[in-house]
Amino acid sequence: MSRQLWLIRHAKSSWEDPSLSDKQRPLAERGHKAAQLMASHYASQFSQLELVHCSPALRAQQTCEYWLAQRSQYLKGSEVEVDLQITCESSLYTFRWADLLVHVQSLPKQISKVALVGHNPAFEDLVNYLTGEDLIKFPTASLAVIEAELDWQDWSEQSAYLSLFDTPKKLAAKL
Repeated sequence: MSRQLWLIRHAKSSWEDPSLSDKQRPLAERGHKAAQLMASHYASQFSQLELVHCSPALRAQQTCEYWLAQRSQYLKGSEVEVDLQITCESSLYTFRWADLLVHVQSLPKQISKVALVGHNPAFEDLVNYLTGEDLIKFPTASLAVIEAELDWQDWSEQSAYLSLFDTPKKLAAKL
């Protein structure tokens, strides 16, 4: 069975309030716009996902909300509904790709399409490890989709391929 892993990096966060902890930082205005742009453009594909795991950081949660709202909007009036499980996963508040790999390898076998909403440099490094690609940069609000014909537990170095990589800047230039 083919597996598809979406990595959605949180959108640009605000640094206006220095009293907030890293986990408490909300999206900046630019982040709201970028998350909305990406989520609305990829809503049809995102609507096919079965599982979304999100970091507990506020900026990741807010980014995820845009994706879920656009999914709902896309499916409104549709007779096709894919059950979606959404959970906040403390293990996704990490900046290490190896932590993410452990998470991916523990995903349920019966699920084939998953999104993780989280942080860099973990996402960039995980893409590089799994695909052998050399992503120079994984900007905020960007999306990478990785695919493999393997069970999740078998995902390892260069075992998958990058089927999509898009950034808000590239997408805005195309529209």
